[in-house]
Amino acid sequence: MDKTTTENQIFSKNDIHGLISEETDRDQLIHLLAAEMAKYGMVEPCYGASVLEREKEFPTGVPTMPVPIAIPHSERSQVYKPGIGVAVLRNSVKFSSMEDPTCLLDVRVVFMLAASLNDEHLHMIKDVMEIIQDSEVVNALLAAETTKEIEAIMHQEFAKREQKRGW
Repeated sequence: MDKTTTENQIFSKNDIHGLISEETDRDQLIHLLAAEMAKYGMVEPCYGASVLEREKEFPTGVPTMPVPIAIPHSERSQVYKPGIGVAVLRNSVKFSSMEDPTCLLDVRVVFMLAASLNDEHLHMIKDVMEIIQDSEVVNALLAAETTKEIEAIMHQEFAKREQKRGW
């Protein structure tokens, strides 16, 4: 997969912000990613605390290959504009599995969603679910050395899916 951005590359309509982190604590990571998203006007400043509350009842770890992934999110009322924060972790962070909350997964990629109630929200979730099942994309994210690379990979992947829908 070509990780470089060119002048005529098609970008997704999604607001995507990447983060590379050495953080190993789930709660700190969620606050860090939420703060990054708030900085870009995507969510309210308290979004991280709300995500952690939701995570207690509805864990978001997904046992995918080549590495487990988490898809935390929270109340739509705290979303100013839809988008995604993508954290690539140099060290794994423990998230409970959505399939079995007693099972802890060593997550290396986190997609924090800021979604509203409309068709675009449903497409965003469907697209993320497709992306996390594509091991080539996940490996490209894991190999990314900059946030710009993460964002370019994600824009390219979302743009492919948007083009199929005729957007």
